[in-house]
Parts: sequence; structure tokens; C-alpha cells
Amino acid sequence: MSALRIGSVPYLNAKPLVDWFHEPECDADAEVTYAVPAELAARLRDGELDVAMVSVFELFRGPGLRMVPGVSVSADGPVGSVRLLSRVSPRRIGSVALDTSSLTSAALTRVLLSEVYGLQPRYVPHSPDLPAMLAVCDAALIIGDLRLFARPASHVIDLGAEWKAHTGLPFVYAGWLAREDGPAAAAAQILTRARDWGVSHLEALSTRWAERMGLPLARVRDYFLNVMRYGLDEPAWTGLRTFQERCVAHGLVEARVPLRMVGE
Repeated sequence: MSALRIGSVPYLNAKPLVDWFHEPECDADAEVTYAVPAELAARLRDGELDVAMVSVFELFRGPGLRMVPGVSVSADGPVGSVRLLSRVSPRRIGSVALDTSSLTSAALTRVLLSEVYGLQPRYVPHSPDLPAMLAVCDAALIIGDLRLFARPASHVIDLGAEWKAHTGLPFVYAGWLAREDGPAAAAAQILTRARDWGVSHLEALSTRWAERMGLPLARVRDYFLNVMRYGLDEPAWTGLRTFQERCVAHGLVEARVPLRMVGE
């Protein structure tokens, strides 16, 4: 059997789910490559990857993919690394530049601006360059780590906090998605082992990634231990189904497809 082809986002929030593969003690036959969510989704659909840490929005776009059970990148409230930054007050937003590396967060932005603020702004796909984004639009959606703790705009909407306030539910940003025609069962076992290792080493990983990324240790530690969630419990699953329903209602996906787990 050839090595399991794994794709992961390069962001801080995924490190506890993938760092095991780079440890000497890892005995899994796997190859990990890193890319932004939109690229990973395309490579997974094209068969270049067996499994990928992909935006959950990809699950909604059609059949053929299943989610590894019990593993996700989720948060139950403010997340810090997925934010809408605006140079005008939120209710005056008329245009939004959407980070083209994002799938789920772009859809979440559309849902929340419509349902919470009653807005239907103009949306412009844009590379993740905040000054350039705010030069052409009132607000910008930015995801990832480099802007994790900065506040470079007059108004900041944390999308995780907004979703929690609006629905009372956690939000699932990403999960391991596997192709139905690939080694999904074997992948699920390996990725669960990787999650278990990462969750048991969060203190050490906090130190490692604070040093490598030049971020304050206390903030990275809080992010890993208190903000991010790496399981997939019933409230998170309910949040995922609710988000799918909202995406269908807003015309962001054509129809509601069944959400299936590996092994079902």
C-alpha cells in the first residue's frame, strides 16, 4: 500500500492535528503537504490527496466526501484567527474583500452579515493582503496566523463570537475530509492517533510554535488550550448542520446533501 497522502492547512490551529507526523515516534506511512484550504479542496477532489484538513464548506458542495469522526478544528465562541476587519462601522459596510484562501469563513461572513446586520454588501475575492483589501472595500475577511492578535482596523468582528451569539452553538471551521473511493477507514485510524498525540502535547506544542512563529507564549497556549477544540461532539455537530442549513437558505450551495462520517 502506498503512503497515505495527507493535505493540511499551514495555520497554527492545525498543528496539534499534524505535528505527530513529523515526530520520530510516528510509525504511520504518510506524506503531509501544506496548502491553503481552497487549494486543498481542489486537490482532494482531483484525487491528488487521500485526505485533507479542508474547510467544512467543501462537505456541503456535493457528495463523494466523508468526514473523519471525532476530529475537527472548532471553537465555541471567539476564535481570534477568523475575523472581519472594517474601516467603517459594521452596519455601514457596503463592500467586503474575501480572502481567497478561505471557503468556510467566506460563507460564514455572508450568512452573518445578512442575518445579524441585515446587509447584502458587494463581495470581492481578493488575495490576503489587508491594506490592499481595505483600499478597495469597506471591510476585509482575513484568516490565518500572521494577524492573529493584531488589531489593524477600526472595527473588528470575530466570526466565531458572532456565530455563538447568533446561534448559541459552536462553529466547526475544518475537518479531515476523505474521498469515498480512497483509503478512508485507514486514514481515520491514523488521523485519530495524530489528534490524540497532539491533544496530549498541547503544552509542548505551545512552546514550540510560539518560538517558531514569534508569538507570545501565553497567547499561543491560551489559543491551543482554551480557544480551539479538536474533537467533534454533539453540540459541534449540531453547529455544523445548522451552518449547512444557513448556507442552503442563502443560496451558497445548491441543495442540502447528507453529511456522512467515515465508516457510515
